[in-house]
Amino acid sequence: MTDGIIAKFNKPCCCVLKIDASITIARKWHVQRICKKVFDDYSESDAGKVYLKVDSLHVAILMVYNSVNKQLLNPHKEPPSRKTVEDKVEEYRRINKEIDLEEFQRLIMEWIKKDLNVVLVNRAVLAFLAAPALAMATKRATTEVPHVGKAVQKVPTPVLFSLFSVGLVLLQDLRVG
Repeated sequence: MTDGIIAKFNKPCCCVLKIDASITIARKWHVQRICKKVFDDYSESDAGKVYLKVDSLHVAILMVYNSVNKQLLNPHKEPPSRKTVEDKVEEYRRINKEIDLEEFQRLIMEWIKKDLNVVLVNRAVLAFLAAPALAMATKRATTEVPHVGKAVQKVPTPVLFSLFSVGLVLLQDLRVG
């Protein structure tokens, strides 16, 4: 994943898009990891086959969304409505009474995908709106600092803007604790 980021560094626009894509992949990985843990907690096994009963699907979905909202900050992700879950449960009852891990993850990712895209867009917008102000404030604040002020003044403002944009996008992905 990082090879793509380093390889694209000579093209600033591609670099930001590549970083955003890898952050999205990391968030999907987190959601899949959460799905696996919840699936393991609520699944049953029979003759070596591990499955989730359709009757415990709603509780498992609520547990996934609870964990996702705790671990992936901003904005709060609403679980699907009870009616949506009941419709999906009826669909599974007609087909079979059991759900495997892959099907459970696919179902959760289908519902959560829109939320992940909203989070990514919000983070990029915040970074691009805050970066110019931070670049100008940095230039103003460093004018009085010996040696550093002269070096910062020589750096073009668009370069600082780009550095702050990438930095803000990456900092927002760090998990506290």
